[in-house]
Amino acid sequence: MRLLAFLLLAMGLAGCSYFKQDSGLLLRDLQLEVAPVWAVQTGELPENANVQLTPFIAGDRLFVANVSGSVTAMRSRDAHPLWAVDLDEQLTGGPAAGHGMVVVGTIKAELIALDADTGKTLWRSRICSEMLAVPVITDDKILLQCIDGYVVALNRSDGQRIWSYRRLPPTLTLRGTASPLLVGERVITGFADGVLVSLSLDKGELQWEATIAVPRGRNDLERMVDIDGLLQVADGVVYVSSYQGRVAAVSIENGRFLWTRDMSSYSGVELGDSQLFLSDDQGRVWALDRRTGATLWRQDRFSGQRISAPAVMGRVVAVADEGGDIHWLDVRDGHILATQNITRAWDYFHYRWEDEEGDQDKPDHAITSYPVVTDERLFVRDNTGALVAFQIYATSAAPTESNSK
Repeated sequence: MRLLAFLLLAMGLAGCSYFKQDSGLLLRDLQLEVAPVWAVQTGELPENANVQLTPFIAGDRLFVANVSGSVTAMRSRDAHPLWAVDLDEQLTGGPAAGHGMVVVGTIKAELIALDADTGKTLWRSRICSEMLAVPVITDDKILLQCIDGYVVALNRSDGQRIWSYRRLPPTLTLRGTASPLLVGERVITGFADGVLVSLSLDKGELQWEATIAVPRGRNDLERMVDIDGLLQVADGVVYVSSYQGRVAAVSIENGRFLWTRDMSSYSGVELGDSQLFLSDDQGRVWALDRRTGATLWRQDRFSGQRISAPAVMGRVVAVADEGGDIHWLDVRDGHILATQNITRAWDYFHYRWEDEEGDQDKPDHAITSYPVVTDERLFVRDNTGALVAFQIYATSAAPTESNSK
């Protein structure tokens, strides 16, 4: 079995002035410096990847899978590889890690469980269809959602099906699904028909459903209302967004709406202390009041681009775009504090893209998978498989006039 070859290019280097040229911008009392600390090649993502095969953090380990079937475990602090296996299968979903295992989904509708310490295959299980999102691993179950509208609970020990629930998908949908959200003894997830449901963890029985978006339009394209992005929960409330629909706050207890806003987002939402952050389908980043849904600020600098869901890092929120840029915004008003480019990071580490040589097509450095956050680091992966860890350094400074847009 051939192993994925990793190229660890550099570590440390956080103080290099090359990266401070664009990243030491000052906003009032907050100065932010950003620098890449390591970079590795992890293998390409699926063509037109829509948040598939996002890196997964579990403790001090980072798990990464690529479209060719390689799965790798590495230390998150320095990208030192711990193990790598080639499953000889095209992968479409996961990875997820927990309770001593790592799971990934294949294009042939199989779920593969690996030992988290060694990468050894524990079992394979046939599932309903392709799994494009990240599953959830509990004490005794694995919860996943497939593109044919099924939510399935499998036995964690052997992959046998325990229960399933299905909503028929519309004729035309976005390529993607939501990931189930485990809240106590509830499994909450959204579907391509714009409906959010709560299921019992034990038996998969429907507890309530809430219509986040109602299909409208003269054709199937206009009527798409998928719930594909990240769901978030806090204080008994689940927050959800839909494509060509609404963003909403819904009571976990009974599915009642606390507030709704007309808004279109396919990447989902992220939570701050009292804010709800999201990127809409026009490339704008929003901060809403979690209690009321009122707009706190909106950043329009990226309008017209496809941007990732926001990732909250304390006093800043990060988004990545289709050009390979990563932007850090002040959570208070959306001002851009720093910008880095994933290709420039590779250039700094003196790496030549193999597929940029000769007459081959220019590689796709777009960032379409979710940025992953741990402590003061942001892990970003582009569609070529370049994975870069960025470190942020925030310091207080004398107040200055804001140049917020």
